[in-house]
Amino acid sequence: MLSVGNLTAGYPRTPVLHDASFTLTPATITGLVGANGSGKSTLVRTLVGLLPPLACGSMTFDGVDLAHFRQRLGYMPQHADIDWNYPATAFDIALMGRTAGLRWWQWPSRADKDAAHAALSRTGMQAHAQLPISALSGGQRQRVLLARTLVSEPEFIILDEPFAGVDAASQRAIMDVLKELRENGVTILLVHHNLAEVADFCDEVLMVGHGRLIAAGPTEQVLTESAIADMFSLPS
Repeated sequence: MLSVGNLTAGYPRTPVLHDASFTLTPATITGLVGANGSGKSTLVRTLVGLLPPLACGSMTFDGVDLAHFRQRLGYMPQHADIDWNYPATAFDIALMGRTAGLRWWQWPSRADKDAAHAALSRTGMQAHAQLPISALSGGQRQRVLLARTLVSEPEFIILDEPFAGVDAASQRAIMDVLKELRENGVTILLVHHNLAEVADFCDEVLMVGHGRLIAAGPTEQVLTESAIADMFSLPS
């Protein structure tokens, strides 16, 4: 279970999210929602260690400080750090999820390669494993990036707007994978802007706005008319 207590996140002299406390139930899909600029990406970047917290009582997963849990955490950012014109294949990108920590003289093992193929199969991209990444559609690229995220077999996964620029078929494929992961005990935090879709497939919701956590809990209890109006209202 992810547990966050009294987290203030943001940038030096510019706090974005103030004193947020919440927990994520194990083996659930939680939607992180909020208006543009509300602090969703700032919260995500803090959880994955890209931003240090400005103040925090605790951030733990299953009782382990999140700083020591990074190897079991999978992260799929909104904007991939990949040049899609680079001469690499879908398999090469998936394999990166296993080889990022290798030294320059080390080579991927058979287990690394098998894991990459398995992750591509899981996301429906194994048939395109040797396809140049420049030839992939937007939806196919997202599925390859999801494979890269899954190849290390994380216990907790954070995805920042994984459906941006994705066709309907790829969105369904990604959601099917996430539901399968949930059934296998993986905890998932998903940033998504479509509230109707969040209501449809997320078990729980974190709602942020105006520099604070507005609500957290079961989807049907959080996505109320009053909470949504609060989220999109102008700051007082």
